[in-house]
Amino acid sequence: MNSIIEELVSIKSDVILKGTLALPNTDLDQYPAIVIINGSGSADRDGNMKKPALVTNLYKELAHFLTNLGFITLRYDKRSVGESEGDPIRIGMLDLANDVNSTISFLKQHSKVNSEKIILLGHSEGCILATKVNETTPVSGLVLIGGAATNLKEPMMYQNRQTLEEIKRLKGIKGKLLRFLVKEHKIVKQSEELFIKMEGSEGDTIRFKLKKMPAKWFREHFLYRLENVLDALRQANCPILAITGDKDVQANSEDLKRVDDLGKLDAKTVVIKNMDHMLKEYKGEKTILNLMKQYKKEATAPIHIQLKAELRDWLIEQYL
Repeated sequence: MNSIIEELVSIKSDVILKGTLALPNTDLDQYPAIVIINGSGSADRDGNMKKPALVTNLYKELAHFLTNLGFITLRYDKRSVGESEGDPIRIGMLDLANDVNSTISFLKQHSKVNSEKIILLGHSEGCILATKVNETTPVSGLVLIGGAATNLKEPMMYQNRQTLEEIKRLKGIKGKLLRFLVKEHKIVKQSEELFIKMEGSEGDTIRFKLKKMPAKWFREHFLYRLENVLDALRQANCPILAITGDKDVQANSEDLKRVDDLGKLDAKTVVIKNMDHMLKEYKGEKTILNLMKQYKKEATAPIHIQLKAELRDWLIEQYL
């Protein structure tokens, strides 16, 4: 007998979202439920991308792990991704937050869900969305992986700093060429130009450096400032688990200290040694220049064993 029953579901937001509900195959009347909120980019509900081609099944593996603990899990294609409706270039951060709200409403109406125990689990951008949604639609728990206590602007700057540091250390012809082509003052100036232009934009899209970009998404993210994120976490009336890996080049594990500094008794932070942004074990040197090569190499590796242990212990203690 399978330990998990999966249902394909449609969720009504202002667009139709398609998702997968995973239920424990046991005879309890109701279960606590977890919404898995993807990071940015084009990964589908299972964590797979077509361009660039990357099949990791990250969110599927995570969902099945959590469902085997005794939780209903809902993973869904973000609007414009996979089977969900929407135009990728016209999506804003608030649209994505509204979609999370729609998943909560869907779960509250499901007969097998204990509506008093709905948890948001965000990965990367999903951490920001979960934090934002909990301000207006309080849930019973926040799990923030690879992106807690920050807004979008900070990790962009963090990634730029790491790129510059890696170029400085790079040896041989490639290092010399990149040091000639990539100048720190130019990177800083271009980032500041992007921030200013996006915050001052009005439409859904804008051209920046001749490229059409999703202005609405950037603008709404940039206007949700770090102090707004920290204030939302400070006022959150639910347990919080925040986890980042020390090999994560897309989210800074140092940011977790901000959660500690809030002084909340029901907030726990964990920095996992040798875990990267894809939640896999990675023992090599941190790299941002060869990141896609790293992710492809580890695509079929399991989720980091310590991450599973931390999630299991915390979730069972809090909700089961």
